[in-house]
Amino acid sequence: MQASSSVLYQEYSKYQNSVNKNNVVEVAGNFFSPSLLGEDYRVNLGAVSQLLFKSYMVEEFSYHEMKNEQEGCLTINGYDEENAPLIFSLKYILNDGRWLIDNIHVVFVEHVKDFSDSAKCPNEYPE
Repeated sequence: MQASSSVLYQEYSKYQNSVNKNNVVEVAGNFFSPSLLGEDYRVNLGAVSQLLFKSYMVEEFSYHEMKNEQEGCLTINGYDEENAPLIFSLKYILNDGRWLIDNIHVVFVEHVKDFSDSAKCPNEYPE
């Protein structure tokens, strides 16, 4: 499951290692789909902070991904700065040959036993 064929996780790692609060606006198009970004993300401070969702997780525990030719989902289990468990659920779409994040869902869970044991798309979580 966590082999070198983990394309989506590799894309997430690129985002995680290269995006920060100083460059997120300039490089957002390399990691996020146009539909996720919307029209005004460059001037919307709330949007910019949402694009830095990675900062919630300070330690990764495990990940799972699934994809087909056009879209996929990546689920990352981990911990926040207070060592509380949380889950990132990311939907990716293939756009001009690049995998881009199209939807983000952050789930704060009660216990490690609540970690996801498979890839789940953001739309699979109850509202």
